[in-house]
Amino acid sequence: MTTKRDDRMQAVYAELQAISRRGAARSRRTAEPLTIVQHTLLNFIAVTPDCRAVDIASAMRLNRSTVSRQIGDLQELGLVEVGVQPITSQARGQLLLLSDRGRELLQRSIRANHAELERRLADWSDDDIDRLADGLERFNAVDE
Repeated sequence: MTTKRDDRMQAVYAELQAISRRGAARSRRTAEPLTIVQHTLLNFIAVTPDCRAVDIASAMRLNRSTVSRQIGDLQELGLVEVGVQPITSQARGQLLLLSDRGRELLQRSIRANHAELERRLADWSDDDIDRLADGLERFNAVDE
């Protein structure tokens, strides 16, 4: 026998899946330049000074080889460059930086995502949006 909480948990899970699927489908069918994976990696590099592939793997709980392949693809596309490691640094791995083209495409992708969010929340009240933001922040604050 399922409880009301079980039913609500299933509903939450189904809605999170729908968000994920919709985002992936939108990135495939629009003229926007980045996939969700590319957007996520470029955004991480943009907001994380002196980041390396190992930092991405750790923060996103991904296999290092997976991240290395994805970073390699971004480098081939000219979206990511390798920075100069300070001589005094003991850190292993190459510093990752966005190229000018990477920054440009990331900004286009961010604008497209924000426009879609604005469209979906157009008829929501400020209080509704505040509750959604608070709930998502609370949900994402839980460390694995």
